[in-house]
Amino acid sequence: MARLSDFVGALKDGGARANQFEVNITGGPATLLSSSQDFKFLCRSTTVPALTMGEIAVPYRGRQIFVAGDRTYDTWTVGVISDRGMIMRSAFEQWQSFLGDIGGTTVRSAIGDNPAQYYGTALIKQKDRNDKTLRTYTLYDVWPTTVDAMEFNYETNDTLMEFSVTFRFNHMVIVGSPTGMLGSTGGGGGGGDAGG
Repeated sequence: MARLSDFVGALKDGGARANQFEVNITGGPATLLSSSQDFKFLCRSTTVPALTMGEIAVPYRGRQIFVAGDRTYDTWTVGVISDRGMIMRSAFEQWQSFLGDIGGTTVRSAIGDNPAQYYGTALIKQKDRNDKTLRTYTLYDVWPTTVDAMEFNYETNDTLMEFSVTFRFNHMVIVGSPTGMLGSTGGGGGGGDAGG
């Protein structure tokens, strides 16, 4: 027999809320954003990137046995409310321009020639109603692949302009897991999960 009290008991502290989060991007050209504290307020949506392990099919006597392959990460996207001075969008446009001139040349800046200079670090903090951080996802080596279009329309009323930015990143670390920290920050060998 299903009892509501059992369900309520399993839904500890009322469950996690999708609207309680904070995003920050630092390092590299992202200093254009971090110099303004506004980004963590104007970043209105994001995702936690999917974790994907590839699979290797090994044939054996008419059957297939599957073993783990290589890890891949999906892209990561943020939605940003556009400020009146376009400071947020300008920062992402400048970041992309470092990687390849937005204008009529094929020039790439000195920053764009060196990944260590154009990579940033992103922190996605999952919060509770009291602003306590429950979990932190740190994405390393982020850089913007796409700064989405913004639409102008005479018929659009009662809305703020928004745009999305899509990033690539190389690896991530999760802090706040029941088992401690998942992932390693690199620099050693191995690259396996680290217990915290």
